[in-house]
Amino acid sequence: MGREGEQATRFGETGACRVFLREHEHEIVACWERLVRTWPGARQLDRQRLPERGPELLAAIGEVADGLPGEIAEASAGEVTHAHAIERLGEDYDLTEIVIELGMLRSCITQCFEAEGPPVPVPEARALEQVVDRIVADAIEHRARARERTMDALDRIANAALESRDLEDLLERLLVVLVRAATTIHNATILVREGDRLYVRASVGLEEEVAQQVSVGMDEGFVGVIATSRQPLELPNAATDPLIERPAIRNAGVRGLYGIPLLADDKVVAVIHVGSLTASELAIDDKRLFRAVASRAAAMICEHLLRETSERASRQLRDREQELRALADNIPQLAWMADREGKIYWYNQRWLDYTGTTLEEMRARGAAAFIHRDHRAHVCATFEESIASGKPWEETVPLRASNRRDRWFLSRAIPIRDEHGAVVRWFGTNTDITEQRFLDEATKLLNSSLDYYETLHEIASLAVPDLADWCVVDLADDHGAIQRLVIAHQDPAKIEYGREWDRKFPTDWSAVEGVPQVIRTGDPLLMAEVTDDVLAGMSRDDAHLEALRALGFRSAIIAPLIARGRTLGAITLLTAESDRRYAPEDLALVSELGHRAGMAVDNARLYKESQQSLCEREGALRLREEVLAVVSHDLRNPLSVIGMSAGALREEYPALRTSKRLELIERSADRMEHMIADLLEMATIQAEGLKLNHTQEEAERIIAGVVDVNQPSAAASGVELVSQYELAGVRLLCDRDRIERVFGNLIGNAIKYCHRGDVILVHGGVVDGHVQFSVADSGPGIPPDDMKHLFEPYWTARRPGAKPGTGLGLYICKGIIEAHGGQLWVASVVGQGTEFFFTLPLAPEAHAGPSEPEARLHT
Repeated sequence: MGREGEQATRFGETGACRVFLREHEHEIVACWERLVRTWPGARQLDRQRLPERGPELLAAIGEVADGLPGEIAEASAGEVTHAHAIERLGEDYDLTEIVIELGMLRSCITQCFEAEGPPVPVPEARALEQVVDRIVADAIEHRARARERTMDALDRIANAALESRDLEDLLERLLVVLVRAATTIHNATILVREGDRLYVRASVGLEEEVAQQVSVGMDEGFVGVIATSRQPLELPNAATDPLIERPAIRNAGVRGLYGIPLLADDKVVAVIHVGSLTASELAIDDKRLFRAVASRAAAMICEHLLRETSERASRQLRDREQELRALADNIPQLAWMADREGKIYWYNQRWLDYTGTTLEEMRARGAAAFIHRDHRAHVCATFEESIASGKPWEETVPLRASNRRDRWFLSRAIPIRDEHGAVVRWFGTNTDITEQRFLDEATKLLNSSLDYYETLHEIASLAVPDLADWCVVDLADDHGAIQRLVIAHQDPAKIEYGREWDRKFPTDWSAVEGVPQVIRTGDPLLMAEVTDDVLAGMSRDDAHLEALRALGFRSAIIAPLIARGRTLGAITLLTAESDRRYAPEDLALVSELGHRAGMAVDNARLYKESQQSLCEREGALRLREEVLAVVSHDLRNPLSVIGMSAGALREEYPALRTSKRLELIERSADRMEHMIADLLEMATIQAEGLKLNHTQEEAERIIAGVVDVNQPSAAASGVELVSQYELAGVRLLCDRDRIERVFGNLIGNAIKYCHRGDVILVHGGVVDGHVQFSVADSGPGIPPDDMKHLFEPYWTARRPGAKPGTGLGLYICKGIIEAHGGQLWVASVVGQGTEFFFTLPLAPEAHAGPSEPEARLHT
């Protein structure tokens, strides 16, 4: 039998196709792979899938092809061929592409048959064609059923979206549709991102996680891996997988678990996962359905999140606005709100009460209608500038009240911005500062002049008409007499009427009520309502009562003018034609005004008294200078005569040279001469300042000279006088006679207060660019209470055994040193001694002192 006969026999045998395909599967699969790779649509396929799937497909085709021809049409392509077509659909192949791929497989089988012998017998060829057609038909039928199921699920999801109340309800309906439509999905969960965590918002099969409000970090467990990698993830045995940390999944016994991230604008907004209790891997159809549902869910979640965010923001904005309005209705200021363009759409109740309008009337008229016409253009212009720039606005604005009177308000508006910084509205307030502004203006007036009569008239004019219709000021003098100083009203005719009324009905200052009462007690008085009973209590007779009624007073405040605890008078504010009623807060304002006015009146009086005292003092100083001039001139001549006569007696009568009486006359004359010199020096210091005769002098010669001059006096008192100085080459620019007098006074004081055996040290040296001298003694020291009086004129310490002096020595020393531009001060400790210091300037280009200390000690 030839080869063709053998081939024909083989194909005619039962199972011959299956045997042939198994023997030649390697060549057929390799040929199929080459053909498929030439097709552009297969370039992205995994190369391993064709060799793996090929033998299974060939075996399945062989089984069908070996069946009886009548049974082929009814036979199934088997699970393998069906699974291949479904897998290709899952890989986004369409039906045409599946037909092409299977046609290529059939061509490879036919080529292999032809290579082995004669052409394929007709029955076998027909069987192969029917197998391929059956696979394609199954794929078409499956695709149609899957598409119908997916479309049905998406329709139900769309209906669920329309019927859902909120995001949780929508997600739950979506998951219910998914679980019911799938064959291998038994539970499903959606976790929505909030910040850095994912929260379970809906679940079917794991509902306890919703009730427990389970959340997972963005990098935790199974869900965290999906969120971080932004890729799908499938686990074949979730109940035992270490990535699963949530007890609900483990307790439910979930096997296959599949999750995918939901993205919006390239950002993970949620993670959805489904699980199977029976399969380790979800069916391909179910995965396709799951991805379709997840895609629709991502858009819905984003839409709902945006709506939730918008509704939350709107709700918060409404809540904030309601809170703001509630707050604004309860603050003492007038308040309002405007849109971003500055148009006011809301006013608080206090604004409406103040203007006597309704919200609708205000919206129609606008706030500008209530601004005084003299200020309206400026205020509107500055407000428009703030609206344009977005900067806060502030102005002081006079606003018309319902009683047609203006009050001053500090008006402010601040922009309210959204999260992007854009202005969405304006919030404004108007704070009544009429009283504070009045007090500020009043204080300026009170401080501007020391003529209290003129100032009180201006204060009264300021109070009318802002605070009162009438203003009256009464002052009490030092003798208790009270004078009505001011009557103020807008109408000059009424001022004259008030004066005439006072002349006709003079105030009874002994009365127990009204102004006399306030001045006597110093307590303010508020009459919120001036009733007829009040007028009757104040009247003297029927005529007086009728006159009081004719004035038409409605309300009154009387406040005392108080300064330094003394009541100087009273200020009275009265309302009449304005029909205004005073309240306790008005009493506080007028009381403060009375206090400030009282201080101004008192300051003016004190100034007047001080001016008078100053004039008297200047007169006394002139008188003293005249007396001193007389003393210095008229006493010096007799003293000179006495001195010369005593000297002549001593020369003419030798027997008198040792006379104690003559010696007493000479000492007394010297002392008188010294006292007169002190008086003249003091007068010069106080009147016009000392006139110095500056010369350049050697500092060490000055010290040596004063020590030599005072040495006999110190020795006579048993006191040791020494000097120590470092002044070689140091020169001073000074009045030498006066500096020697300073030394003489300081050394003489030290000798006077020291005891026998004490030491007096005169020291000098250059310190910080000037010469510093000091006279220190080891005497009894100066008590602290005496230290503060040392340099006062005519003051002298009272110490046992010490002779009292004129009290001018230290005063003159201080004047001389300060006239040289130096300073004089003292340090003393009781029981340890006293040291006086003074400084003098160096002469120009003077030597700053020896390069090495060169001390000289003189005794």
